[in-house]
Amino acid sequence: MRPQSRRRPTTPLVALVVAALATTTACGSPPPAEQPTTEARRILAATAPAWAAGAADTAHDAHLTASVLLAESAGSTEVAGVRDWLVQNGLTVTGERASIHALTFTGRTSTIARVFDTSFGETLVGGRAAVAPTRDLSVPAGLTVIESVAGLVDTEAMRPTTAAAPERTDDCAEYWGQTLSASWPASVAVEHRSNALCGYGPAQLRAVHELPSDATGAGATVAIVGVFDDDRVAANTDTYFTGQGLPALRAGQYTHEPPAAPDTTRCGGPSAWTVEQHLDVQAVHAVAPDADIVYWGANDCLASTLYLRVLDAVEAPVRPSVVSLSFGGPEDLDTDADRTLLNRVLVEAASRGVSVFASSGNDGDYSLAGDHHDETDVATPASSPYITAVGGASIGLDADDRVEVEAGWEVQTRFAQNGGIIPPGFLYGAGGGESVFSPRPSWQSARIAHAGTGRLVPDVASLADPNTGFTIAVPRGDTLAYEAHGGTSLATPMVASMVAIAKARTGVQVGLAAPYLYDLAGSSAFRDVVPASAGTWYRRAASTGQLWLETLYLWDTRPQSLQSAPGWDPVTGIGIPRGGDFLDRFGAER
Repeated sequence: MRPQSRRRPTTPLVALVVAALATTTACGSPPPAEQPTTEARRILAATAPAWAAGAADTAHDAHLTASVLLAESAGSTEVAGVRDWLVQNGLTVTGERASIHALTFTGRTSTIARVFDTSFGETLVGGRAAVAPTRDLSVPAGLTVIESVAGLVDTEAMRPTTAAAPERTDDCAEYWGQTLSASWPASVAVEHRSNALCGYGPAQLRAVHELPSDATGAGATVAIVGVFDDDRVAANTDTYFTGQGLPALRAGQYTHEPPAAPDTTRCGGPSAWTVEQHLDVQAVHAVAPDADIVYWGANDCLASTLYLRVLDAVEAPVRPSVVSLSFGGPEDLDTDADRTLLNRVLVEAASRGVSVFASSGNDGDYSLAGDHHDETDVATPASSPYITAVGGASIGLDADDRVEVEAGWEVQTRFAQNGGIIPPGFLYGAGGGESVFSPRPSWQSARIAHAGTGRLVPDVASLADPNTGFTIAVPRGDTLAYEAHGGTSLATPMVASMVAIAKARTGVQVGLAAPYLYDLAGSSAFRDVVPASAGTWYRRAASTGQLWLETLYLWDTRPQSLQSAPGWDPVTGIGIPRGGDFLDRFGAER
């Protein structure tokens, strides 16, 4: 299922049939809004999500940016006909994305409902408020080049996949086992124990992947796509790294492309995304200190907005080696059209030699998320077969920065006083499982003996547990705070940076990275992750007012349906890329 380079249409241009313009009057002006539609129409299947079918009509007339997805064979005359039809019916066409055969447009939901003969309803899905079409859209039958319409689900679906560690205390451990509380309960027998770690530094992130000293990412460009933009990131990163005795960003090494029209009233506002941006940039600079970094901020966190921002990064004049996406949401929030839009963007990226990575999420199997009621799910965009999905691990490094213990990142919490489970037991962990929308790609089915036919998530993994997390410098009011963070938001830029270093080191030209990663499964280029009898102890300050101050975080104990295992597993995929062996062999064996 590896994407091939797209062929541009070479067929002769054909005129748009008269019926396609049946909504215009004789003089070409748009018809009155109340004029009944009499022309034959064609239903665009699966453009309304199943969960919206019974939603109550919404009175909120939201402003949406959406995309008409066109047939690859559409000629310029046909594209112009679709553009005219949209404009003449009161929608604003904002651009043509020729590489993915799409026209983007904006308009109110009331106008979109009239033009596409649908209605919009509001409901809760996955714990999120969502406005979406309640029945499939339709278009005039003559507009045969319109395949679908993406971007009509109005919900703040995508969220950062960063996870904060508890506030650091004086008894945290600088490395695994440096400090250990004497009050660990005898009822919880764990082989590997430590107080929660204070937070690793940049050198420890490189140690997780056993990187040789000469592997610095020189010549590579890592693109990061997120929401909004904090222009303090470069200065804060320089302060952090120079304070560690490490080089600051050189002139021009970090650039940022802010969103053109950020909607700061949505998605938690910029403050909800600034930690994510700092984490992504500082993780890349730690793992690949000589790589260039470009941050692309989106206007909001709607799925289609972010997917098109990925395309902006891919089509930039300076082509990135890799793109890192540290956000996600349950895949059933997307429509089929949204998934088609995403896949077109990812195929275009692959055709240009750009490798895209996405986090698998921090909600495990999603069975405790929102109104799922024990249903399981995987995250989008990680569940696309045209992306490399990144899971997470808990990793304890010793005083010499060697891996002493590691396991899949799935955390169960217990009371340290008596060892009892703190309900519901599951705290956080890497997402994974089987997609119900995307088929299993050949590079998985040929190597993984796993029931089912859906795409399996994740493919690979890196450090994610915030209790063994990465210290980052983030703004807190007027001060710069140093905090430990994790989540698959940390794992994703780490793995993306490893592949960027490999591509720069050997010159290998690779788009979709996943097939080449699976070529190395089971070899010395990966550390296979399996369950370990391990956990950390943490004590909160009394000033927090918590009923219990001391907590145990047990690793990979299957608090939900997910756990690591030998070979591929739904927490860490095929494992963690390691050392010069990975860098030299990636892409060389296919």
